[in-house]
Parts: sequence; C-alpha cells; structure tokens
Amino acid sequence: MSNIKKVPLSFFYNKKDDWGYNYNNQDFFQYNVERLRYLLVTAEPQGDYMKGNPFYNCVDMKTLKVKDKVVFYKLALSTFDDLLKMVEEKKWEWIGEDFIHMEEYLSWICEQDNNFVYSVFPSEEDEYLKINNWALPKEYKEPKLRTAYLDGILAGERMAP
Repeated sequence: MSNIKKVPLSFFYNKKDDWGYNYNNQDFFQYNVERLRYLLVTAEPQGDYMKGNPFYNCVDMKTLKVKDKVVFYKLALSTFDDLLKMVEEKKWEWIGEDFIHMEEYLSWICEQDNNFVYSVFPSEEDEYLKINNWALPKEYKEPKLRTAYLDGILAGERMAP
C-alpha cells in the first residue's frame, strides 16, 4: 500500500452490493467489509457503545482524506473476518434506530457518488427495510437536474402507501 492521502470510495462501498431486505442495522453493517469499515470509522465511542473502537474518525468522511495514517492502515490491512472477530470479542452492538442508521449510510454514498440513487420502503410492520438502488440517468447529471430528480424520488416515496 502506498502512502495514501485519500481513501477511494470503494473502501467503504461496494458498487455490486446486494441491498435487498434488511431487518436490522447490526446485520446490515456486518453484511460485508465495506459497510463494516464505514461503521467502524463513523461510530463514535460513547460510554459502553463501541467502547475501544480504534478506528473512529481515522478518515474524514466528507473528503475521504486520511486523518490518522497508522489507524487507517490497521483498518485497511484487517480482513473482514478480523473485523467481525473484533466486533464479537468486544461485544459491540449498534442495534437501535435501524432504518435511520441504514439510510444515513445510503445518503452518505449518494453524497460521495453522484451516480448513486436509492429508494427505501419499510414494511408495514417495520420488520424490514427494502432498499432499491440504480444509477442516475444521464440526462440528470447536471447538479440542478440531479437535485430535482432526487426531490421527485423523495416526493414519490412520501406518497407511497
């Protein structure tokens, strides 16, 4: 690994991700290494919540610039199994505002990747969240048109039964 200054989006987001039906954010963020890395970098230790999380804030998630190279490299060199084992050993849980937490991640991807568009549909009983995503149509690439397109998607979701 060279002297990295900015993390590629693919470190936190797999473009081939299978969003499907999601029942809780613990499983959602443990689904693959990219989602788990995102959670570990963004989950601020508070009290017993994520106590001892060594990866928190090692990357500026707005710019993707590395803030702490030593910690970042430790995360980058950790396998998915290594990270899952750490979560299990430390008994970390982040179950709570499941759908909100998942949507924060999706919104973050949308901010980082102008081609990423998503919609969410919670089940009637709030048992699961169905996530759909697609690429932004080419004719909406200009920023104002993109904003209008996304606003239309959001308005449509509010009208859905």
